[in-house]
Amino acid sequence: MCKQWTEKHHDTRTLSRLKVGGYHNRHVLVTGCDSGFGQRTVIKLDNLGFKVFAGCLTEDGKKYLSQNCSKSVVPFLLDVRSNESIQSALDLVKQHLPENTGLWGLVNNAGILVTMAPTELCTKSEYLTSMDVNLFGLIEMTRSFLPLIRKCQGRIINTSSWAGRLACLAPVYVLSKYGVEAYSDILRREMYTTGIKVSIVEPGGFTTPISSGEKILESVQKAYDQASEDIQSVYKVFVENFFKRILVVQGSSNLDLVVDTYIHGLTSRFPRTRYTPGNDSKFLYIPISYLPTCLADWILKYNLK
Repeated sequence: MCKQWTEKHHDTRTLSRLKVGGYHNRHVLVTGCDSGFGQRTVIKLDNLGFKVFAGCLTEDGKKYLSQNCSKSVVPFLLDVRSNESIQSALDLVKQHLPENTGLWGLVNNAGILVTMAPTELCTKSEYLTSMDVNLFGLIEMTRSFLPLIRKCQGRIINTSSWAGRLACLAPVYVLSKYGVEAYSDILRREMYTTGIKVSIVEPGGFTTPISSGEKILESVQKAYDQASEDIQSVYKVFVENFFKRILVVQGSSNLDLVVDTYIHGLTSRFPRTRYTPGNDSKFLYIPISYLPTCLADWILKYNLK
């Protein structure tokens, strides 16, 4: 039995190494390219020879890519919260695509971390802000570009998180990522007969501009300060312990672990359904998500303390 498993595992790894080739004739759109995963992904795709449309929220992000990439990269302003901005992006892509050519890949990388405050300290507006970028923006981008992706029987890569598989802390963020998981599963199954491959990336903790310790601390402190004195008395110890832990626990700085999963999803003939970059995601959070609820709760209870 061990031998059979080894042979099957070897076959799977061999298949995952097979590449699609012809990168110079393939066009990919990446969102959230101002910094972090998105920016590094664009640079790596450019080095591989892809034609890349890089959506940036800011002029600075757009300028950086213009100065550091080849002419195969087209940086443009994109706000995934705005249907008008997405429509403008669609028009731009159509203008640059050769006749009768579609879009090989869409990497929905744009995301925000609004706050990691506990549920009672979070407002409706914070949930909506998070959903607008992390989920609704992703959905609208996918819906808008799906006809172009269908032309190539291409790839859709949606960025979720370990927090999309295990609900623990950061409720504003977690809800949006659970939505990404559900939407991506539905989309993947709908696309079975079209040849389009849908992959989900579930990173662990990484140090990026949206998840810096300073920003997290500021968001939690702000939520705590806005609460009534009665509510503050309930969460005083929690917030103090949370602050101490954030100062000690740092995410991985090796962003290429995530970037390489994007690249594999775009270049492999047999992309994976799910990628779990980061040891914490692969060996801690995702395994806990498979446990019986009572056992997972028991483990997480001590983590929350």
